[in-house]
Amino acid sequence: MTRPLLHRLTGPILLLGTATVLVAASDVRITPVVADDRVYANFAAPAVFTDGVREAVQSGLPMTFTFVAELRRTSTLWFDKTLASAELASTVKFDTLTGAYQVSKSREGTVHWSQQTQKEEEMRLWVTEFERVLLTETSRLEGGNDYYVRVRARDSLPRGFSLWPWGRAETSGRVELTVLR
Repeated sequence: MTRPLLHRLTGPILLLGTATVLVAASDVRITPVVADDRVYANFAAPAVFTDGVREAVQSGLPMTFTFVAELRRTSTLWFDKTLASAELASTVKFDTLTGAYQVSKSREGTVHWSQQTQKEEEMRLWVTEFERVLLTETSRLEGGNDYYVRVRARDSLPRGFSLWPWGRAETSGRVELTVLR
């Protein structure tokens, strides 16, 4: 399913044209942002918070959601080149005695935000949404190339033993970008 996002972001050096989201409505929603000569990504992955995850959280089991955001340049002859990436995580722990959720967010293994709430809906937003994730500086981008932002998300819910070589299921999304000079 393709949905147009009518975002026109103008930076001093580049113009990011109309972006197109190439994901289903239930997957990751991504909005690129260009500000202060940098490329950021805002994204939300509500589909990663499944009924099974909710049950595990309500039991008091700590749950971690891992997100990998990448800025990539498309290539016609070889694999797409990753220009920048960021690994983020959000962790939630439910205290069954007080009824409070403790949520923390980290980037590259360092916690940069932590908050507590008793509202489940608020906790869901906190663990599945990120804003202003720095990807790169606009000076690293060249006009005439096609770029895209890809975000992959997965949870830490144990799923049992599997011989399948590609690990656990992921949710992902992608937004195409055209850079003009």
